[in-house]
Amino acid sequence: MIFRPAAAVPAFACALMVTAPAVGHAEPPVAGRYVAMGSSYAAGPGIEPVQGAGCARSDRNYAHQVADATGFTLTDVTCSGATTANLLSEPRQISGGGTAAPQIDAVTEDTGLVTITIGGNDLGLIGGMLASSCGSIAGRALPAAPPDEVTGQLNTLCGRAATTEPSSADIERVTQALTDIVRAVQDKAPGATVLLVEYLPVLAPAAHTCPEAPLAPEDATATRRTYDALIAATRRAAADTGVDSLAVPGADTHTACSPGPWVNGLIAPAPGAALPDLMSAVGSSYHPNLAGMSAVAQQVTAAVRR
Repeated sequence: MIFRPAAAVPAFACALMVTAPAVGHAEPPVAGRYVAMGSSYAAGPGIEPVQGAGCARSDRNYAHQVADATGFTLTDVTCSGATTANLLSEPRQISGGGTAAPQIDAVTEDTGLVTITIGGNDLGLIGGMLASSCGSIAGRALPAAPPDEVTGQLNTLCGRAATTEPSSADIERVTQALTDIVRAVQDKAPGATVLLVEYLPVLAPAAHTCPEAPLAPEDATATRRTYDALIAATRRAAADTGVDSLAVPGADTHTACSPGPWVNGLIAPAPGAALPDLMSAVGSSYHPNLAGMSAVAQQVTAAVRR
């Protein structure tokens, strides 16, 4: 599903919706260079095999699947925890030490395709869900007297205001940042196809919860409103820059509380698990699973071949 820019689009309005045709298996390969940019929703934490450990980047995320299907030569700079600033100007501190350069640095004049999935961390989307689920994380995963190091990690996570929603100014800043990222890509690679790839929803529009998404009702409602605001910001940035905003049809029927989910619910390891296992499980909670990545990859592939 492509959201194409209209001639004049009011703030946070959706542009024209066009349904993508099915992806054929006999299509010729597409020559060119492909740069994938984004946060954990593009990187794929928890999906094996891991290709970039510091960024929790999977070798089966949607970018790798698109490259396999189309023949593009992929440079994947997606990184868990990235914000819009990490795409455009600020290095990202990565797990295990070191930094990842601003992702825009990977775009070159000969780049033919760029996908961008970003903005959730700017708005505290997944962090807010994890904070809202913190009691469940502790109850499922921790022994009665957790080590101080684990307790400190959870206290940091739980210290976030779970029900705080972004303000209209926050949404405007993300919209402008997305616009700036697309324009920077267009300046560096004028011939590239640029796709803003939307986040998959964790909760359905009615914000129903379930054991896989153990949020209080008010937190669930706030989460879905934040998600909707991010999608609106993404589509507005697409309209303002003349690129497509790509959604996956049917995603609202494949949430964490649905049969055949495309996103994980809350994941917790066995009680007493080591800190790395605990944090890895928490880090992949409320993120796309392999089925979700494949659904996104199919849409991106169809858009590229259109």
